[in-house]
Amino acid sequence: MKKKNNPVKILILTVVSFVYLIPIFVMVLGSFKTKGEAVRFDLSLPEKFQWANYEYVIENGHVITGYMNSILITTATTLIVLIFGALAGIYVGRRKGKLVDTVYNYFILGLTVSLQLATTFALLKSLNIYGTRLGVILINAGMQMPFTVMTFSSFIKGIPSEIDEAAIIDGCGSLKLIFWVLLPVMKPIMVTNLIVTAINTWNNFMVPLFYLDSAEKWPIPLMVYNFFGRYARNWNYVFVMLVITILPIVILYLCLQKYIVEGMTSGSVKG
Repeated sequence: MKKKNNPVKILILTVVSFVYLIPIFVMVLGSFKTKGEAVRFDLSLPEKFQWANYEYVIENGHVITGYMNSILITTATTLIVLIFGALAGIYVGRRKGKLVDTVYNYFILGLTVSLQLATTFALLKSLNIYGTRLGVILINAGMQMPFTVMTFSSFIKGIPSEIDEAAIIDGCGSLKLIFWVLLPVMKPIMVTNLIVTAINTWNNFMVPLFYLDSAEKWPIPLMVYNFFGRYARNWNYVFVMLVITILPIVILYLCLQKYIVEGMTSGSVKG
């Protein structure tokens, strides 16, 4: 029997959703306003849409440089996390024994441990990668790896091991089994981790702030911070910078959102 929609519940959820969307509406509308209109922080439409705001910010806010740095750092971090996180997660999920349990617990411990600034700084200096994008990429990858390993290991337990046996009988080696057989089946959790890692890396502020030694290497969040320091009274320009910053991640999320719930919940039910 089809369950009837509750109009009261729908109304409440609609109101709650609108409340959460108000700041976004204020930001987007404010990006098209004049300085005097934007400082009101309201939902009124601008008297005239100021497209020149975007031109000004792109020319003076070092947006292109920030975008290129963010794309490089986010893409590299996401690839490292997906490849090595998937390999570790599949191994932990498929194998049994004390060693496997120790490895799994090691990664789970990483979910509770915060970034140690001083020791991380010393490690980067000893490896001669302090102040480089590579150092930031590796730190971000290390921070995201525990969650990735946990979700992959949970998800793989819901996939029958008979698939592995059939593939091995057909002549698949370990890597071919993982990349040609298992990962296509694990598409939902792959996409989930892609989105989570990309969003966390793109929005990360503290790691680039502490471990990059040049403004030319700054990703877009630090460009926003620097831009706000110079244009704190020009909220129309600040709103433009914020819209430009979140746009790629919003597009990525909207394109792949259908896989998120499936990826997060499928691993909790064993097949």
